[in-house]
Amino acid sequence: MGKEEDIFRVTYNGVIDESAEDLYENAPCGYLSTLPDGTFLKVNKTFLDWVGYKREELLHQKKIQDLLPIGGKLYYETHYAPLLRMQGFVNEINFAFKDKEGQQLPALVNTVQVKGDDGNPLLNRSTVFNITDRKKYEQELLRAKKEAEEAAKVKAEFLSTVSHEIRTPMNAIISIANLLQEMDHTQEQKEYFRILKLSADNLLHLINDILDHSKIEAGKVTLSEKNLSLRELVYSLLYSVNVKAEEKSLEIKVDIDERLPAFVMGDPVKISQVLTNLLSNAIKFTDKGHVALRLQVQELDEKVVSVDFYVQDTGIGIPQDRLEKVFEEFTQANYEINLKYGGTGLGLTISQKLLALYGSKLSVESEEGKGTQFFFNLRLKLGKEVPSQPEEIAASQETAIKGVRLLLVEDNPVNVLVVSKYLRKWGINFDVAVNGVDAVEKVKQENYELVLMDLQMPEMDGYQATSTIRSLAGDKYKRLPVIALSASARYDYKARIEAAGIQDFISKPFNAKELFDKIAFYSHRSEQEPLATAEPAKATVHKISTPGAPVLTLDTLLEMLDGNEKDLEELVIMTIRNFKSYKIEFQDALNAFDLKNYRFHHHKIKMTLELMQAVRLQTAIERGRKFLEDGTKNKQEQEEIRSAINQELETVLLTLKEILSSRWHH
Repeated sequence: MGKEEDIFRVTYNGVIDESAEDLYENAPCGYLSTLPDGTFLKVNKTFLDWVGYKREELLHQKKIQDLLPIGGKLYYETHYAPLLRMQGFVNEINFAFKDKEGQQLPALVNTVQVKGDDGNPLLNRSTVFNITDRKKYEQELLRAKKEAEEAAKVKAEFLSTVSHEIRTPMNAIISIANLLQEMDHTQEQKEYFRILKLSADNLLHLINDILDHSKIEAGKVTLSEKNLSLRELVYSLLYSVNVKAEEKSLEIKVDIDERLPAFVMGDPVKISQVLTNLLSNAIKFTDKGHVALRLQVQELDEKVVSVDFYVQDTGIGIPQDRLEKVFEEFTQANYEINLKYGGTGLGLTISQKLLALYGSKLSVESEEGKGTQFFFNLRLKLGKEVPSQPEEIAASQETAIKGVRLLLVEDNPVNVLVVSKYLRKWGINFDVAVNGVDAVEKVKQENYELVLMDLQMPEMDGYQATSTIRSLAGDKYKRLPVIALSASARYDYKARIEAAGIQDFISKPFNAKELFDKIAFYSHRSEQEPLATAEPAKATVHKISTPGAPVLTLDTLLEMLDGNEKDLEELVIMTIRNFKSYKIEFQDALNAFDLKNYRFHHHKIKMTLELMQAVRLQTAIERGRKFLEDGTKNKQEQEEIRSAINQELETVLLTLKEILSSRWHH
């Protein structure tokens, strides 16, 4: 018989029957048989073609290990062979075989061990799959993923830069529009100014929507958990949106379940953002009737409450075939709506993604021409009951901040002009510094009660200037309130702001009432006692939820000690003594990049910080831990963290000493 007859034979019914040997030799995968020590006994033609060896060059001449690079040999001896001996088979093992020319062949190997009657291994049978193409695809995917991540990073950086550049002139436009509206003009001029401000506000809203969406897409948005009152949050939101409702003569209805707990644990910013988006949309698309907000308790136990949120309106409604489309990016119900009402079409998308962080989902019911209802559910842990705080300031009384001594640090002449108008109007005594160097010199020469600090400046920026001020000799420089006034987004620079010792932040374009309120609070005009005076300020203990609250509170400690003032005094003295040593310990651990020692002291101080709610110090120490865990050993970042921890420890120590002096007359 010829060769072809060896391979094929035709059966009686005409079917071609291939020989087993041909199937073995020309299979699309490699077949190997080796002795337990790896010596080749048999290989098929497919494998020989892949590696470029002749059969006689491998059989009884080489071991499978000889075709592996160094790393592969080590893996074979330490993992593959022992596992094969232990369980008798190994599946899906990646190896890279070297061909005769030294090129590597990525392969996937499955092996079964054949044993004799005595239980001892006789040989290993392996099936080898060539995964060269798959590796190429994986590399392409990794490259594409890297390019996508780089593109996303570039986009985020571009948006951040553009937003900063846009917000700076927007600050001037909106603020000057506000000032012009307050002056005497003809009715026609007032209408022009109203339209100017409305258009500028809309533009700012569009910018913020795009930035929020970009942050969520980049995974930079996470949930925080704070003690909050949903009732207070709801009524504060309604107050902010009620102006627009009144302009359209719409009724705002509120229905809050009586069973809703006084306090829950949640992220007030994210919940507010979702509700604000829904309420603003409801008012925007409703020309007559009402907008209603309802909170309904579904489940309530000792630890968790489940709350349904409903926002309903009597507006234009949404066609049934467009209901799901409204959640898509840059999408509105139809083109005419975009022309008439404007907007980015991102509000609902952002809300949906924020709710996804809670494991929730925004749903909608609507009938065209009869209104719309959006609803979602949140499961929140129960919060801790806290006494209501008295109002810190009365924003309607401009005389409250008259005479405040303030330093405005701003290099943009337009921004100086705008802010100066308000400061003069409120009767504030202020100086202007055009950069950080000038600011530091002025702070050393004058006793200011407050500093408004721009962050982006030539020669010395706001972060460096604040850090320099904090490092000056004298307690008043550590306690001098510094508020950032910047077109940058607070979220993007949160760590740098905290590390520099900046207490608060006002975004440009700023809201005049927000600026007024923060000047009043930080200048302590409600107490008629400037913060940065020669005499030490009396220590006041606020809840951490109070805007601009001090660095700690003793309320939890006092409650834990059943109101025993003597025990609390002793604990404060002990804490002061311990914190002095912590300054040295944390500094030494950071300088030596000693993560183990740092974690030890972090663990020791953690409980005390939580009981005192010393959030700023907690944040600084936590940042140091993450820095050491990352192992980057960046000297500049190391110095920033060390400075931040020292500064916050000093601030906590100073506060404790003041409390000790004023409360127990030491």
